[in-house]
Amino acid sequence: MTARAAGGPKFEDVTETTGTPVSAEGAAMIYSRYSYAAEVARGRRVLELGCGSGQGFGLVGQAAALLVGGDLSRPLLRAAQRQYGRGVPLVLLSAERLPFGDGAFDLVLFFEASYYVPDVQSVLREFTRVLAPGGLAVLVNANPERPDFIGSPHSIHYHTADELRATLGALGFRVRVEGAFPVEAPGARGCARWIGATLSLARRTLQSFGLVPRTLRGRARLKRLVYGKLRSLPAELLRDFAPLAPRVAVRPGVVRDFKVIYVTARKATHGADSSP
Repeated sequence: MTARAAGGPKFEDVTETTGTPVSAEGAAMIYSRYSYAAEVARGRRVLELGCGSGQGFGLVGQAAALLVGGDLSRPLLRAAQRQYGRGVPLVLLSAERLPFGDGAFDLVLFFEASYYVPDVQSVLREFTRVLAPGGLAVLVNANPERPDFIGSPHSIHYHTADELRATLGALGFRVRVEGAFPVEAPGARGCARWIGATLSLARRTLQSFGLVPRTLRGRARLKRLVYGKLRSLPAELLRDFAPLAPRVAVRPGVVRDFKVIYVTARKATHGADSSP
């Protein structure tokens, strides 16, 4: 996420913000990642990069010792400020050049945003700088290796699980990768399996003919045709907003079975165990 030039991509159009219509699965994806973030944030100094309008601040902030939000979009940060006031410090920033001191945080969150960055190596190097020894970086992304993957119109490159594992590993992190939201629901049979296959084919067809809308609200109109009534994303996620998705450990190699990948990376400590 670099500073946006005038006339550049409007990330507000592709970011889930207050009032964005989401399906039941979409709601579960958002809630699951922020519930995990709250779990690992307990007692830590936390930076969320690409925080958008701050839907997860309530959950994470209740657990964290300190929470700071950063984004390159002024409109999104203004929306977050309207909800949280001075409760969460907000910073307009570029992820490649973080305006924080060395070791300032114990946890960096980067959700659904790394694929918009021209130079991810620089961002991950900044993680190593601003994280204290033993600190965690958590990235949650759409999985580009799923068979019916559809990318964002402003994306530059969607990193696979192995790409993130290798890049973070080369920087000295100990990395754990997990998958969530199976492409095919466990135990799906008969009609349920047929519906899943039909939806997957529809996604691939829309992508191949260039018919996928370029904004989330445009995509919502298509989702209503498939899923019926959608939910509106609130300004702040509350407990039990949606079901929690289980995470499954993923070994190195191509990941085709999950829609979402969770990458948890621990910075090395001086002589201490650094497993995630």
